[in-house]
Amino acid sequence: MIASDALRFGDELFSLTPADLACYSYGMDYRQDAQHSPGSLAVRRHQPPAKPFSDGTKLPIVGELSQNHNRWYIFRFSGLFESRPPLTRAIAAAFLLACLAISGATFAASPAASPNVLPAESMGVTQAPPPQPINWDRVTQEATDLLSKYIQINTTNPPGNEIEAARMLKEKFLTDGVPATTWEPQHGRGIIAARLRGIGKHNKSIILLSHMDVVPADPKEWQVPPFAGLVKNGQIWGRGAIDDKGPGVIELMAMLAIKRAGILLNRDVLFIATGDEEEGGKNGAGWFVDHEASVFSDAGYLLNEGGGIHPLADNKRKVYVVSVTEKTPLWLRLTANGPAGHASDPPAETAVTRLVHALDKLSEYKTPVHVIGPVQDYYHSVAQLDHGPRELLDLASALKNPAFQDKFVSDPGQNAQVRDTITPTVLSASQKTNVISETAYAEIDCRLLPGSDSKTVVSDIKKAIGDDSIKIDVLLNFQPISSPSRSPLMNAIETLARVHDQASVVPSMVIGFTDSHYFRQKKIVSYGFIPIEILPAEGKGIHGVNERVGVKELADGIQRMVQLLKIFGGQ
Repeated sequence: MIASDALRFGDELFSLTPADLACYSYGMDYRQDAQHSPGSLAVRRHQPPAKPFSDGTKLPIVGELSQNHNRWYIFRFSGLFESRPPLTRAIAAAFLLACLAISGATFAASPAASPNVLPAESMGVTQAPPPQPINWDRVTQEATDLLSKYIQINTTNPPGNEIEAARMLKEKFLTDGVPATTWEPQHGRGIIAARLRGIGKHNKSIILLSHMDVVPADPKEWQVPPFAGLVKNGQIWGRGAIDDKGPGVIELMAMLAIKRAGILLNRDVLFIATGDEEEGGKNGAGWFVDHEASVFSDAGYLLNEGGGIHPLADNKRKVYVVSVTEKTPLWLRLTANGPAGHASDPPAETAVTRLVHALDKLSEYKTPVHVIGPVQDYYHSVAQLDHGPRELLDLASALKNPAFQDKFVSDPGQNAQVRDTITPTVLSASQKTNVISETAYAEIDCRLLPGSDSKTVVSDIKKAIGDDSIKIDVLLNFQPISSPSRSPLMNAIETLARVHDQASVVPSMVIGFTDSHYFRQKKIVSYGFIPIEILPAEGKGIHGVNERVGVKELADGIQRMVQLLKIFGGQ
């Protein structure tokens, strides 16, 4: 009888599909998780249909995998082991272990998004626990430890290998009862999304975006090992501290602080961290937008890198710089050909000399000066706030003066604000000193202002070079898209600036490019703004050496982000 009961139970268990075996932990009453996660929001969720067992146990039938299927078995099958003879418990346990192994192996390869991070009307929060004060000292220490650990995961791109970092961040969310899912677009590449649900059913969600990959770092050039995550002198050192792991930690810890405190927002907050941003985002945000758009189908707003809090000249007042647009990349490869041979018997012209001549002509070419609206507004606002040169009040007109233009564009950062830039970055030809290569190539990083046409720029480069034998290939390009400078999110940023720092907000343009353009293509209002003040000395570490961020600045950034989300979330 004991064996037959167990076998019948086993037949029923193994007759279920893998989706049936999945735990839909957030389809159950979320208050079960609230018992294990202090400050968790109590949520009433849609109950999926159940499949009954012969002993009366009911298993929920769901169509997607859950992040916490092991927890389901603890809750649902605990009754199976109560008041049963030891042999029955042993046999049942064996079946459950086998089932867990099968379901785990099945779900590990599943590319489908967890329903936990998908938008759904039925998944809104109904009530929150009594508000609790935020222990900012604890949050600061936790954020410092997390960023240090995050930096220690080497995500240099190429090759990226962000999946380990994605899984670490996912576990951080799950520990606090925030549903999270990871994806692996290619082997080793990683993406994570986590959703903090609000009560609003009609307010569009806000995405907090960051990227997990970092640019290379040569340890020989650094004062400390770039991937040690060292904390010293009140600063967290390492590649990614500012670009872009630090901002990711600010976003994550702000969401956890809000949840633990029982703060109920009127909209969902969606955390997304991608890979491959430093190489254009094709295997990161680009893949995510193309393959998992349902995850953010309810989103209307986004915050990303690209802006922050800058001190004014008096070092007493601050300005919130919010990028509403950015330059777009036009990466080119110029290839020259010529006869190959031994370097002891060189021809009059080789592939290398032909390429050098082309680059020399290109270096003499100056693109036209053009001032777009956000740049004009930025310099006008800063000149007013900082009592700067009167010419900056109307930059477009002032640049018509040759003397002022020469002075203005002599600063590389200012020059990049008002024209397309063309920069050779990679040269390659022979691999041996005494061998004349048949080909030589250079890679060119062009950054185009919004409104510039890439085909026209390529045509102008060909004319400047004046050598039709030089082949030009486009490696990377996409059309620039801007966001409106006025929106409810911008209003919230302005409120934060006024209340928290008595500061003004200035729209701007990023001279680089970020993953924001992928989401702007989906008509999501996307701003470059992380509410952290980066000191000038720290800013030099971005893509440079000795990148670091202050612990105080990190903590202040989290506090501002919490306040911003509360303002934008109706609190």
